[in-house]
Amino acid sequence: MAAALNDLGLDADLERVPIEDDAAHLPRFIRRPIDWRSLIGQTPPERDWAVSHWLGMGYVTLLAGQGGLGKTLIAQTFGTCLALGRGYIDYAPRPRRVLMLAGEDDADELWRRQLAICEWLGVGLDDIAENFICESYSNRDMTLADIAYGKLIATPFLTELREQIADYRAEYVFLDSAARVFGGNENDRHHVTQFITWLTGAAGSAGVCLLAHPSKAAGSEFSGSTAWEGSVRSRLYLGTELPDVRRDKDDPPPDENERYLARRKVNYTTRDWRKLIFQNGVLVPAMDEQRRLVSKPSGEFAQEIVLRAVRSLAQLGQHGNTSTASPYYLPRLAKKNGVLEGLSENEFAAHMRALVKSGRLTLQTVGKYSNRTDKLGLVVV
Repeated sequence: MAAALNDLGLDADLERVPIEDDAAHLPRFIRRPIDWRSLIGQTPPERDWAVSHWLGMGYVTLLAGQGGLGKTLIAQTFGTCLALGRGYIDYAPRPRRVLMLAGEDDADELWRRQLAICEWLGVGLDDIAENFICESYSNRDMTLADIAYGKLIATPFLTELREQIADYRAEYVFLDSAARVFGGNENDRHHVTQFITWLTGAAGSAGVCLLAHPSKAAGSEFSGSTAWEGSVRSRLYLGTELPDVRRDKDDPPPDENERYLARRKVNYTTRDWRKLIFQNGVLVPAMDEQRRLVSKPSGEFAQEIVLRAVRSLAQLGQHGNTSTASPYYLPRLAKKNGVLEGLSENEFAAHMRALVKSGRLTLQTVGKYSNRTDKLGLVVV
């Protein structure tokens, strides 16, 4: 048993040692309590996000929703944007190597969908080929945990998943779906908890998004034991309406092209949601008449708008600054060139100041005035 666990890389905390009493046949566990004294005066590392406040690193996020609403499409779009280092529904701090194992769509369908996503993003397949590894398992077994003699066991494919993550150097993993990878009893709390523990261990520092269906019960947001809710660190829900909205019988039916992605369980952030519109084969974040996200994005996403504006203006040979009296005041320049992306000038200015304070924007010499004095402008560090 210990050897089998060792093959899976799951026994880091279990060691068999010879002892002299009647319990010699039992494993002895290694204890590693936190040494608080060694941490005095130190600062813990910031929480690592793949997508700010939506997809975290080092744990499992459950993405649930009724079949046919676009969970796989959402996952594939997330994966594409992560591979490019672009925000989708929120800020992505940097490009990530992504692995997606798709158990419900064949390769041709994934290809069709990918072309639509790339067209929306204005990129080619070659732009994502290095960082987005996507494989169809629609006609192959991909069970990670199954039942044998009444007990939940890890299958050889869990080892395969761990090796794929290592071989591809994947930083984020999408698994579609729970029904394809989990062969245990979804109503058994121990089965569910053990499976999520194994999955987290196999992924290592990588983040994992596991797609799942809700039960048939009215108002259900995921299927099976409440241990799913307790075991994952975050749960997202995709639906045609916000989960807490109660519709009257006289209300019009939901728009078939609208979706709502909601953060429902949040261990490390707050609840939030995004409205998405199905356009040309892609679920696109909805914008209002001022081209702002219908639901307010977190600060990092707004800051990315400012950084993008600075880069765009630089390509035009224009460099803004922080002086409100200057004709080159960055928010004013951004408005003139139409790159506020829905932020007001005051909102843009507030995020600009935050970026300057954090050092991500800095004033540097970008040219000379007619009197040959240095011209200072904001540049992205």
